Amino acid sequence: MTEDELDEENERARRSEVWQGIIAAFGCRRPPPPPLTYRDSPMADRVEQTLNGKDWNSLTPEELLAIRLDLTTLRPEAFWYYFASFTHSALLAEDDIADDPGGWVVAALTPLPSGASERLRERIHALSGKERRAVAEFIHWYDGETYLAARDRLLSLWPL
Repeated sequence: MTEDELDEENERARRSEVWQGIIAAFGCRRPPPPPLTYRDSPMADRVEQTLNGKDWNSLTPEELLAIRLDLTTLRPEAFWYYFASFTHSALLAEDDIADDPGGWVVAALTPLPSGASERLRERIHALSGKERRAVAEFIHWYDGETYLAARDRLLSLWPL
């Protein structure tokens, strides 16, 4: 096995490990009741229509792409229920067209320079310790994959 093949195998194993942590933490979450969004965005109706009645594991890459810019409109229960869709796409999808699904989730979990917004605090408050750890593992994995503009703020909010 070449060094490149070994690196690729190790990366696949790490992605799988992060994914298993997400499923272990979030797998028992039930679909949230409507409304899924705060309804304060012009795109809230589109997000509601895209997600309404759908399990997290039935969303298509096209649907993820359609709502990627509007994740912050989701109420905490909906955000965390569909978190698995985006992270699965980021970690395991081979032919993903969802335009960096990990990046959109990470952006929604990044505090502003002035600190965490009320919505971000609500999202964090809705997590169990196990879920928070799984989110931190995903963020730290993602940090190793790409440049994060607000890296220090993000990693200090989501420590391992």
